[in-house]
Amino acid sequence: MSLLPELIRHVYDSPLATAIRESNNLFPILQTFHIVGTILLAGAIAIVDLTLLGTLFRSTAPATLTRSLLPLTWLGFGVMLISGGLLFIAQSARIYTNVFLQLKLGLLAVALFNVGLFHATTFRHASRWQNASDAPASAKAFAAISLVSWTAVIVTGRFIAYF
Repeated sequence: MSLLPELIRHVYDSPLATAIRESNNLFPILQTFHIVGTILLAGAIAIVDLTLLGTLFRSTAPATLTRSLLPLTWLGFGVMLISGGLLFIAQSARIYTNVFLQLKLGLLAVALFNVGLFHATTFRHASRWQNASDAPASAKAFAAISLVSWTAVIVTGRFIAYF
């Protein structure tokens, strides 16, 4: 037997995973937190991305907007990570081979890489941008990739339960 299925079975059989699975309330509560975390994360990111693309807050400096939304982004990410992890362990033996879970995790890696690369490169010069029209084409490209990748993460996440 390979290591991954053994590890997944061990996680699935853990007392915490069993408690979540067998509780009448815990699973839907975790799902609710996961949705709220998604709203915080995706909402804040979408506002920044749409601003960089010149659709929202055209006269606001993107660096100022990004820094003001960053705490909400991190809060949403933390809530999503914890609740998503707990939801996963409760169903791990049943869903770890689910193609939509695998797609979601791959797309999540793309989205996180895009954010990291944006902040390590283009965003380093964001203090020079008075508004979105001053943002370089690379910022707009990062924003477009971000919108598509985070949307795809959410959509594939919704499909996990149905396949």
